This record gives sequence, C-alpha cells and structure tokens, in this order.
Amino acid sequence: MTKRVFMGATLLLTGLVMVFQVAWALSLPGFRGPDEPHHVNSILRLASGGGWPVPGEAMLDPAVVQAGRESGIIVEQADSFVGMSRTRLENSGVEQRSEPPLYTFFAEREVVPEGERSAIGPVEMADPEAVEIDQMSQHPPVYYAGGAALVSVFDLEEQPWDRMLTVLRLYGILLTAPVVPALVYTARRLGVRRTWALAAGFLPFAIPQYFAITGGVTNDSMAIGTGALVVAALAKAGTEPISRKTVLLAGGSLGLALWSKGLLLALGLALVLVFMLKRDESWRRRIVATGTSGVLALAIGWWWILNVVRYGVIQPSGFHRAPGAEWDPALAEPAGFLSSALRSIATSFFSSFGWLEAKFPSDLTFLLSGALIVAVIWGVIAAGNHRRTAVAILSPVGGLVLVLLAESWSTYVETGMIAGVQGRYLFPMIAALSVIILGLQSRRGITLVIFVAITVIVGAYGYVYFLESLYPGEDTRIDLERFSEVTGISSRTTTVLMTGVVIVLVAALVLAAIVARIESRLDLSKDEAKVRPLLGERLFRPAGKPPRDLTKQIRTRRWVSVLKPPKPRKGQL
Repeated sequence: MTKRVFMGATLLLTGLVMVFQVAWALSLPGFRGPDEPHHVNSILRLASGGGWPVPGEAMLDPAVVQAGRESGIIVEQADSFVGMSRTRLENSGVEQRSEPPLYTFFAEREVVPEGERSAIGPVEMADPEAVEIDQMSQHPPVYYAGGAALVSVFDLEEQPWDRMLTVLRLYGILLTAPVVPALVYTARRLGVRRTWALAAGFLPFAIPQYFAITGGVTNDSMAIGTGALVVAALAKAGTEPISRKTVLLAGGSLGLALWSKGLLLALGLALVLVFMLKRDESWRRRIVATGTSGVLALAIGWWWILNVVRYGVIQPSGFHRAPGAEWDPALAEPAGFLSSALRSIATSFFSSFGWLEAKFPSDLTFLLSGALIVAVIWGVIAAGNHRRTAVAILSPVGGLVLVLLAESWSTYVETGMIAGVQGRYLFPMIAALSVIILGLQSRRGITLVIFVAITVIVGAYGYVYFLESLYPGEDTRIDLERFSEVTGISSRTTTVLMTGVVIVLVAALVLAAIVARIESRLDLSKDEAKVRPLLGERLFRPAGKPPRDLTKQIRTRRWVSVLKPPKPRKGQL
C-alpha cells in the first residue's frame, strides 16, 4: 500500500466515522446527553457575558429548564433535571413504581412541535427563580468559550433551542476529528503494517457509547480529541530517540489537553513512563526529558495550578451530594461496591445511552469487555521491542480506573450512593487501544475483514438499540413518526438519514474488504515481517533502494547489509 493510498484511506475512514457521529447527534432528543442542559447553560452564560464564576455559584437558568420541558426530557411540572423530574427510557432497567410518584417514560411524553420551540437566551449567572446548580465552572472554560463564539456568530440565542443544539453538537464532533488519525498513527508507531493500522481506525464503531456521548453537547468532545493527540505524541516519543521535538510534542499536546477537563491529568503518568522506560538512553536524558515535558505541560495547562492556589484543591466540586436519611457509613460493603462500580464502568463504556440510561444486556457487555481485555493483553505480549511504549500509553487507563474507584468509594461511604464511575471517562485514551492490533496483525486478510465486520456490526446494533430505547414502536421496533416528531426532522429527511447510515456502514465494510485484499497480497518474508517503521520511513522498500538521507536514519542491519556487502573471506573471490 502506497503512502498516498494509506493517507487517503485514513481520511475516508475519518469521514465515515464522523458522518456516523452526525447521525447519532441528529437522532438524540434535545438535552438527552449526560449533563447536556448544564453544558448548554454554561455556553450561553458565557455568550451572555456572565463569565466563569466560582464552582457552585452558577445556576441553571429557567429558560434552559423550559426548553427541557419542551423537549420531553423532564415532566411538565419539573423545575430541574434531577430525580423524578427526568423521564425514563426503554431498556434502562427501570420498572414502574407500584405507588406514586410514578415514573414518566419518554415514549409517552408529548414534545412541543418543531415550529413552536422557544429560544434560550440571554442566560443569567444566577436567576432568582433558578433551583439547580450548574456545576460546569469546575472545568476549564475553553470548550465553552468556543461554543459561546458560535452562539454569538450565528445568533443562536435567538434561534429555537433545537437548532442551537444541532450547531453545538456539530461543533463537538469536529473537535473529535483527531481520533481516527490518532488510532491509525499510534498503531503505525507501534510497528503495525499500514493495512492493519487502518483496521485500528475502525475501533470507534465497536464502542457505540462513543457516538452517543460525542453526539451531544459536552466538553468530553474536546477531551477525547485532544487526548487522542496526546496518545499519538507519546507513541512517537516512545518509539524514537529522545529529542527536542518529541519532548515539545509530548509536553505541548498534554498542556493543550489539560484545558478540556481534569481527567486528562491521568495522561501525565504515560508521559513519565514513556520517557523513563526508554532503552539506550542515559538516566540523565530520561529525567531531563520527563521533567522538561512535564513542566511544559503544566505551564501550558496552568488552569489546575490556579485551582490549587485559589481553592486548595486541583478540581473543586460544583455540588455536594447529601447522604440518604437512613444511611450509615458502617453499612458500606467493599465487595459489593467494587462489583457494582466495575459493572458500571464496563456498561457505560459500551452503552448506557441517553442520560446514562439504556443499557446493553449484561451478557453482551460481559462479552465485549472480556474480548477487549483479552485483545489488549494479547497486543501487549505481541508488542516486542515496543512493549514498553505500549504499556506506557495504556497506563492512564488503569490509573484512571483506580482514581475513579477511589473517589467513588469516598462518596459511597459518605452518602451510600455509587456515582462517578463511568466508562466514558476513558474515551480520551481511546487511541491507546491501537495496541490490540499488534496481536491481530500476525493474521492475514480474512482476519482483518472479520475484525472490521465485528466492529461495524456492534456499531450498527448499538445504533438500532439506541433508536429502540428512544423511539419504541408498537407494531415496529422503531417508531419513525415519533422520531420525526421529537427531532424536528421531516419524514423525507428521516428516510435520507437512515439511508445515509446504511451507506456509511456498507462503505466501511467495502473499505475493509479492499484493505484486506491488499493485505493478503503482501509478500511478507521472514525478514520483512520483523521490520518496524523507523522515523516515518516506508515499511517495505525494494531491496536495492536505501532510505533517503541515511545519515538521519537509524541504520538497521538490513540496510547496512545492502549498502555495505560483507568483505570476502581470505581465499574467496
């Protein structure tokens, strides 16, 4: 596969994934994403000149609550988005109560017609009638400032809330554009052939929750996009000698990512390990590289240092949960907590669509989680000379899980509630999952097709399950008339949208088949199979054609033997 074809295929795959994201965004009812009303409120507050107040001081504006009523996410009498106020989805595991107050299901809730929906704005920092806290000022303001700029440029405060949501959701999707290229690039840096590196780019299809989250208005979009760039930069740093360029890329990308949300601090562990585990480097160079890149990251992402200075903590909490009336910390059970917390992380990594509601069947979640863990372990074992880099870029995943468990345990002991353990928090490290391709690439073309087919099938199933949970039909699995009513999309446009989803998924399979055919035609000799891409050079090259500018390349034995044939022994011609 030539470099031009490889780059073109990567760009095409990126487009397919992003078009699928757009389909999820258009299919998601208003304010149905996790904390979406609060993210929107903070964007509009900035656009209205309300600034970025101390966490806990900003309130959810009544205009946003009114829009929530119109969208059907909350009941007609609700004044907030918590508790019994929120409508329930199908497949959420919620059963109707036997006595009042009864749950209201979204499928039964009327929504305001598309032409009668209100506009939101301007938004005040703390309207006297507001009752719910907007805790989003606990995050850095960059994502919200970008959204506020769009609100101002397109006068979205004067537009119906559904149009405003569409623009802000598309803005978030654009921020995730680096994900597929980062997956492919990371796989290449770890020594994967171009054909199999492209297969890494299909991984988002196997994680339907990725599309459900990035289809809403959320700062997770910026965290996911910048996190992917950090992983790619660290993969480069781990597979090259320490240089000024790798130090600047690693530290600079992490510094940028720190302006999304505090969870990206976990990538600091990968930064340390990438440099400290380097081979053939002196300890002095390792320590200097680690320290320099770390200081650079904190200098660029200085928001968290400012938090420590102002509040004495890295990230202040915007709200506090009250313990249950009958809760006693002595009732806390470590085993039960751990089981529930890990199940929550696995479930919300692959599903829990809507406001973390519609969940895949537990058997499917177990199967997907087990397959992913086995594939990661297999990839690490097969990583060879790049095993240290693979472990380094995967380390934030394990580290973040431990942090989430520790924080949730503290909340659990205090309040009796298990909260904050969500699989979506791992999405900024999604590019590190390229490691699984290291184990698979020992197989040939048919395996590549099977792998991609599985990812696409899971993605298609996830989208159908998502629609069934939101728009269940009586005579059909999906009520497309209800879909049009809720989303404000005409029936004709709905047909075009559904057809477009099918085209995207089929195109993904066709692309995989083409790549697999190229893979199956590769003539992999034993020597070539061991070659790793070095400093951006092509993996396979005609035997008599050396790399350009050899003085700037790592001289492998293969090229030395080509350029400098061994001298004949004494007595030989």
